[in-house]
Amino acid sequence: MKALKGLLLGSAAAVVGVSGAKAADLPARQAAPIEYVRVCDAYGSGFFYVPGTDTCLKVGGLVLGEVRFYDASYQVNGASFQATGTATGLGSSTAAMNPTLPASAIRGTGGASTFGYIPTGAQYTNARTRDAYGWNTLGRIELDARTGTPWGTLRSFLRVDSYVGTGFANTGSLQSGSSFASGLYNNTMNSAVRETTIVNKAFIQFAGLTAGRAQSMFDFYASAYNYQNLAGSNATTQLLAYTYRFGDGWSATVSIEDQAARSTAIGSTVSGAYNAAGALTAASLNGMAGTSFTAQPAGMRWPDIVGNIRIDQKWGSAQLSAAGHQARASLWASGATNFNMLGAPAATDDTYGWAIQGGVQLNVDYLSPGDKLWLQAAYEQGAVSYIWGNNLASSYGAVNGLRFQGSGFTPADTSANWNPNNIADCVFTLSGACEQQTGWSVVAAYKHYWLPTLASAVYGSYAKVNYSYNALQGYGGAVGVSNISTARVGTNLVWTPVKGFDVGAEFMYVNVATTRPAGLAPDAVLNSVGLPGYRSSSNQYEGRVRVQRAF
Repeated sequence: MKALKGLLLGSAAAVVGVSGAKAADLPARQAAPIEYVRVCDAYGSGFFYVPGTDTCLKVGGLVLGEVRFYDASYQVNGASFQATGTATGLGSSTAAMNPTLPASAIRGTGGASTFGYIPTGAQYTNARTRDAYGWNTLGRIELDARTGTPWGTLRSFLRVDSYVGTGFANTGSLQSGSSFASGLYNNTMNSAVRETTIVNKAFIQFAGLTAGRAQSMFDFYASAYNYQNLAGSNATTQLLAYTYRFGDGWSATVSIEDQAARSTAIGSTVSGAYNAAGALTAASLNGMAGTSFTAQPAGMRWPDIVGNIRIDQKWGSAQLSAAGHQARASLWASGATNFNMLGAPAATDDTYGWAIQGGVQLNVDYLSPGDKLWLQAAYEQGAVSYIWGNNLASSYGAVNGLRFQGSGFTPADTSANWNPNNIADCVFTLSGACEQQTGWSVVAAYKHYWLPTLASAVYGSYAKVNYSYNALQGYGGAVGVSNISTARVGTNLVWTPVKGFDVGAEFMYVNVATTRPAGLAPDAVLNSVGLPGYRSSSNQYEGRVRVQRAF
């Protein structure tokens, strides 16, 4: 029996050994390991590793809703006749459209038109037909991808904004207008709903290089606290920039930036004149004849050259910026159709403008943690966009007035009463030159935290643009341009009950002052056709309530 038991146990052990050997020889079949999303803390909170890569990604965005209220007032669209080659006299056809105009206003001594230009019905909007409030919503998606390399961080950033809005002066709404049969100057100017999507930012950064669509390297304050636009540069543009960091917070940047993001309209005061019979006769410039001469930007040749020197310390930041801007301008006889007129403009000019800006931002933590003070001043010649507000606006284009449909109707709202918002880098006169303007702006802002969850800001700006004597006088026969200045003062109160979630209210006061354009009819004549007299200074008031969540 003992011999039999030993034999059986030995056989079992042998079988187990053989089985184990065969199992070890077989290929292993195991489930693939699960790669969980890992937190990436190298670039701050919110980043995670993209599975299977060493790239860290942050997904964010913003949802914003606001309602804005305005003091609705009449508007005369001066930008459509000031410095646009519009003759100052009133022709017989225009007189027929104005049956209430006294004969004495139409005909002066000898039958000549002596009173000046009278805006048409399409250029006037009464207060009743203008919106007194607007509703705006923004949805934003952001992607921030970063990868460590031997040369530093490689970063790609994308921000896409989608807007929808109603109300005059809203986020790029389309305006609808028509004339009622009951009266020439009772036309509507309310706004239809407008929806639009733009690429707000899209750039790559690597080893000091920045390429793509980004904030201009000229900018400093760039509307950090205010909702409504202030003066000063706040431009989104295409650029190729290099930043060198010296250490101890010092840096210097050289940037080549898209001229199209900075170009504005080109003005013209060249036109024909009305004869004693009320007919518009042609004018001649450099051998070209026409009843009206319209100026337009020519094709781009040079991008804007921008540079800055900056320092960032515990006490805050300071920056000195400079920019060069070319405005290539052509003057055409209106209605040009033949090759000679189209191929050879009546006048051309390549003006070179420039701008300089200095700014300082101070951390005022000794008053309350998080408090900041901003001060900024800029001066320009022939480069007005460097002082004139946000360029993501629906009526800030160079030719057809539709550069972007973005954050506001105008870069600096001047669309009330007789304020023309006629901003041009230069204006053609009968001298044949496109004469540059000069301008300057100052901006100040202070943010104070009453509580860690309750803050308010006070901010203001002043900007002024002065045109040449010839442009102001309408030298060439057309309605002249106006010098313009705008002062803005605002304040807001923002409650942040949860990080990234804001409930805020803002009030903004705006004063716009303009000089009377040469060639405009006297007030008595304007009143005789139902138009208000010219107002050189106008006040505007705007309030809004905004709710937004950033994530």
